[in-house]
Amino acid sequence: MREKTAESTDILLLLEGTFPYVRGGVSSWVKRIIEGFPKRRFGIIFLGSAKSDYRLGEAYALPDNVDYFAEYFLYDASARHPKASSALGRIDVDGIDGAHRQMRACLRGEAFPMEDMDLAENFGVSPEAFFHAPAIWDHFLQRYAEIPDQPPFVDYFWTIRGMHGPLWILQRAVQAAPRAKLLLSPSTGYAGFLGALLSSRQDRPLLISEHGIYTKERRIDLMLARWIHEDDEFLRRPGQIHYLRQLWIHFFEFLGRLAYQQAWRILNLYEGVIPLQLAGGAPPEKLLTIPNGIDVERFVAARRPFLQREDVVALIGRVVPIKDIKTFIRAAAILHARGRNTVFWIVGPTEEDEEYYAECRVLVEHLGLQDRVQFLGFRSVSEVLMTVRLTVLSSISEGLPLSVLESFAAGVPVVATDVGSCRELVYGAQPTVEEPAGIIVPIADPAALAGAMIALLDSEERWNLCSHNAVIRVERHYREEQMFARYGDLFDQVMTE
Repeated sequence: MREKTAESTDILLLLEGTFPYVRGGVSSWVKRIIEGFPKRRFGIIFLGSAKSDYRLGEAYALPDNVDYFAEYFLYDASARHPKASSALGRIDVDGIDGAHRQMRACLRGEAFPMEDMDLAENFGVSPEAFFHAPAIWDHFLQRYAEIPDQPPFVDYFWTIRGMHGPLWILQRAVQAAPRAKLLLSPSTGYAGFLGALLSSRQDRPLLISEHGIYTKERRIDLMLARWIHEDDEFLRRPGQIHYLRQLWIHFFEFLGRLAYQQAWRILNLYEGVIPLQLAGGAPPEKLLTIPNGIDVERFVAARRPFLQREDVVALIGRVVPIKDIKTFIRAAAILHARGRNTVFWIVGPTEEDEEYYAECRVLVEHLGLQDRVQFLGFRSVSEVLMTVRLTVLSSISEGLPLSVLESFAAGVPVVATDVGSCRELVYGAQPTVEEPAGIIVPIADPAALAGAMIALLDSEERWNLCSHNAVIRVERHYREEQMFARYGDLFDQVMTE
């Protein structure tokens, strides 16, 4: 993606691992927001892990009203800090120690001083000095000696480097960024922290529009991460989290608290997530609920009756662990074992976690499902929904998934795990009213998932009821124009200042 420069912009989007290089989910929302406000000028700062993790240029083109685009890869080899020179500059170990004390205090619920928001600057040393000065090395050796149940030092060393390295890269992003009337991030994490830095530096409002609770999702990722070695796992007490996992979890919790503290408004997709935001440090007076919305009319042509559809069930989503594709595959095996001829499509990008994708393919082969389970990659969602009888969401964490709304708009019932807003979407906001648009099942339960699929596939009457309710629900409550109107009100508040 070629960089675009501008001195100022209306809305500066701060995006981590999404648009324009990753399809679906938040990326789709970002694209719709930009195109939904054609008179606003947008800028984008994209934050990624390493350049090799993305197939650059293959997902989305930048809309015409994007004037600024810059990308920073926080763990790319090209972003590594230079080796030590003979002059490392000032070495302020006390500054580093003080900054870490402030970070720990923030995790305890204390406010973090706005003037110290720039952590890299707050450390009081250059990146070269931080990574190469003997005094800094000695400081972290001392900190390591204080750790109970010590992990291997080499793992601790690289964790410290990996955790702190992006801070100086984000500092460069702040220095190069255009002035903006509004800063908008769909997450906390590195993007939200960058938003907090820019908000503090430019004295402009930061709007956080959370599509999933970043700290919760990173906690899940970190609990599953294989790159954190746990040679001592049998020596720890039951329920005790490995020190390095906990260190990373606390780090992202800290970044989340800073973003919440600096934000002007903190949006969520459904009210059920508010307790998690409050627990993460969000001030209640900043919270506002704006559900996702979709272009319902785009899916009207996909509304077909039960008998005109094929015996196909689709999971529409990225092939990554948090979507729990393996549970969907195991549920498919149960239906296959019962003699059904149902075909199962997995529709979504596979390149984000190639190791997990390979594991899913191995599982399909192990279960003998090569003729039943198909990985289709990215496809037109409206065309998929014109064919299938059901869609499935087997995730272990979600916000308000667009894939469910799109299925509803096409009149396709959904079987979903009990995560995020799925229960409210499938059963309605009033639990005493029986208006199902599908079936909710427990997380990681292939048998329950299989049973729910069979219940809808084997009953045209039940399928018709759910299809009818799905269309009514999305048309009443989840239209794109409703979402645009509420965001437009927020944009207008800051654009007129």
